[in-house]
Amino acid sequence: MGYVMKKEERHITEEDVKKSLPRNRKEVFFDLLKNRKMNLFAFSCYTFIFFIPLAVDLFYFNFLETAAIATGNNDQLFSLLFYSMLIMLPCMVIGFIGLAGSFYTAKKMVWQEGLSLASDFFQGIKENWKHALLNGVIFGLALFGLIIGGTYLILYAPIHAVVKGIGLGALILFFLVFGMVTVINFTQCVYYENSYGVTLKNSFSFLGLLNWKILVIYLLTTGVVVTLGLFNLITLTIGLLLFAITNSLVVILYTLISHSAFDKYINKEHYPSMVNKGLYKDESQINKEA
Repeated sequence: MGYVMKKEERHITEEDVKKSLPRNRKEVFFDLLKNRKMNLFAFSCYTFIFFIPLAVDLFYFNFLETAAIATGNNDQLFSLLFYSMLIMLPCMVIGFIGLAGSFYTAKKMVWQEGLSLASDFFQGIKENWKHALLNGVIFGLALFGLIIGGTYLILYAPIHAVVKGIGLGALILFFLVFGMVTVINFTQCVYYENSYGVTLKNSFSFLGLLNWKILVIYLLTTGVVVTLGLFNLITLTIGLLLFAITNSLVVILYTLISHSAFDKYINKEHYPSMVNKGLYKDESQINKEA
């Protein structure tokens, strides 16, 4: 009778774990997409819960807007829009407080750290709610200025069409700049311990360094969702569903892009042990950090 020896089980060593880490941030994104689907979906759901008040406000306004447009009364339409946007401001702040948990969770995920989703999400809110509140106010006011200012220019301003176009362009630019600044602010506040003023100042600096990368993602995500919300109930519903399902992926992208810049412009000099955190490091990199 022949005997076949059982294959000896190989124990996974710390070195094996290190070598299994992604080599770059592109690999991190696709690794999370492949292996952490349920975490990403749950992460998106947690975030969307905080945006439900805003979604309700948008649906309510959309119903009223449809009725106002049917009457052809511009004054009524503008009045509805104005008060709806006022109600939107506290709703936006609530949503942004949820984003404090989102960006904190994203940081832990891209660093390949152990994750207790609910606990970590609310820990992020606990640590960063003040930054989130102020970010929500800034973003809400920028959106308020764009929608109300833009509508006033189109409906009422007795000025030349070219001047109107310049005014609308300025409002759009203002919204883009401050919207992107709040994104960079979030990625910083969950990473470094600075006051809001210092973080905001640094966000403007990083905006100049990351402008095209952040702008592309911002236009393809936030820009698309905001635009869809302006038309009718169908496009609003599509926009909200897109946001509900994919917001975690967008936060991950913002986080990865920002962390790359932090390594290059801050960590390399001041916090070398944080450089390429969550990525595989060979011996030469580890020795260099030491």
